[in-house]
Amino acid sequence: MFKIVPKPKKLNFTGRWFEFDGFLNFPASISREFSIPRGSWKIEILQRPGTGISIEDKKVKIWGNVNIAYATLVQLLIQRRDALPEVTIEEEFRFSFRGYHLDIARGGVPSLSTFKSILRWLFLLKYNYFAIYFEDLFPWEKHPKIGVGRGRLTKEELKEITQYGKNLGIEVFPSLELTGHMENILSIPEYSKYSEWYLPREGCLDLSNEEAKRFAYDLLEEVLEFFPSKYVHIGGDETWALGRGKSLEKNWAFEGPKLYEEHHKNMIDIVEKYGKIPIMWGDMLTGVFLKPNEKEVWGKLLQSDIWQRVILANWDYAAMPKEHFINRIESFGEKYQSNQIVCPGFSNWDRFYPDFEVAIENIKNFIDAAKTKGIQGFLVTAWGDDGQECLFSFLYPLLVATIELAEGDGKWEESTIQLSGEDEKLLDSRKAFGETVVANNLKKLLYGSYGYTSMKESEKQIVKGHLEKVLEKTMNVNLPEDLGFIRQAIRVAIKRLENTVTAADLIELGNCYCRLWLSERKKEGLERIISRFWAAAGRVDLGL
Repeated sequence: MFKIVPKPKKLNFTGRWFEFDGFLNFPASISREFSIPRGSWKIEILQRPGTGISIEDKKVKIWGNVNIAYATLVQLLIQRRDALPEVTIEEEFRFSFRGYHLDIARGGVPSLSTFKSILRWLFLLKYNYFAIYFEDLFPWEKHPKIGVGRGRLTKEELKEITQYGKNLGIEVFPSLELTGHMENILSIPEYSKYSEWYLPREGCLDLSNEEAKRFAYDLLEEVLEFFPSKYVHIGGDETWALGRGKSLEKNWAFEGPKLYEEHHKNMIDIVEKYGKIPIMWGDMLTGVFLKPNEKEVWGKLLQSDIWQRVILANWDYAAMPKEHFINRIESFGEKYQSNQIVCPGFSNWDRFYPDFEVAIENIKNFIDAAKTKGIQGFLVTAWGDDGQECLFSFLYPLLVATIELAEGDGKWEESTIQLSGEDEKLLDSRKAFGETVVANNLKKLLYGSYGYTSMKESEKQIVKGHLEKVLEKTMNVNLPEDLGFIRQAIRVAIKRLENTVTAADLIELGNCYCRLWLSERKKEGLERIISRFWAAAGRVDLGL
């Protein structure tokens, strides 16, 4: 039997299969990317309500969203290359906005081939939006020093990525930071004068400085002129330093929320001038992650009507019950229910491997809350805090899980096996590596950092026992190189806990990681990670 991802609204299979030799008129761009052969079968596009496909001998009828229909056909051919079933499939989606948001700014910029691999998976899984989180890595021509030496994308690369996405029915749009999280820009000498604090690495723009604001608007407008997308994400999250530095010194009055509102209104005006729709993070509007007294001050921002002109990206990455996320959605008030999208996360940041347990619970419960509250979209996020050690290849099962939890029957394990061709033992290994105890301890054990040295002996023994069980479970499974690295990393982590780890163990592991990094990313940023392996090896060699 075959499986359609996500589970469709209706599927009628007669049990018959027809020999398949290829299509006469399948879109060339999709045929090329998924190796669909040319043959005698024909595709007929119908004008009728809904979206679906109907397969009979030598003919496929499709209607509605053709990219969804093509993705369904590709899924069938992935599962069986020589035949197509006699089947009628009708598809319907709960969420009109189905997006993936990828951080490329914290350490690892995907190569073009990796971007294309991500977009193929998004097409196959029927996502329709892909956000690239830039910070300083957009190629600004007016400010060419921004992003130098950090692997920034060229405009030619971005054009190829956006066109590739368009060919697959996916809108690629930019995600920017133009208030907070600007440390890589503000640390450049020419731009440090725009920093709210005297230490630019804090990363907040001084919004009491007209020149600084104009600088931000210049950055925004160049992106708007370049990207053909309908949406642009203007950031706005975690601007905790705003109003506490240079702007405070001007009249010794805290004006953080006022400056925030004025600045974002100006950016909303600019985005609308270009005929586009702004998206922004919503955490500062509710003060959700602030202390109670600060939350009350920032929460007054919700009294403004300007936020009705944006899509509010409501993020929360905790493994909490559905009721917690319903409260998160309701915290914006009734008038902002219709223009929210929910943003769960992959829990891949600050780790070598994503915490599957936290990610799945977070995604499921946040999206279930969105369904209950009538939210129209989701934008699942993958971040790269502290260098982005977690390889992009580890995230594909979580993309499957998200779409099945949002639009299907939630059986993401079955869907992953069907579409990847991996067997159950391999998927079980992926899940075992993603257990919280493994994912959250691997990095500190490899590096021998404070997180390890501060562990109590009893805690070390509990972690060691868990790692040994995972190692035993995966010992005889034939793993691809990336998962093989994680298995070897677990071996080295156990040796750390036994006080038998050697410098050679860490150097060998670091060399393996280098190969994996370079197989999917540009080289920039790798030095930050490999230096950690070598530093850890040096400390072991010196007995420190």
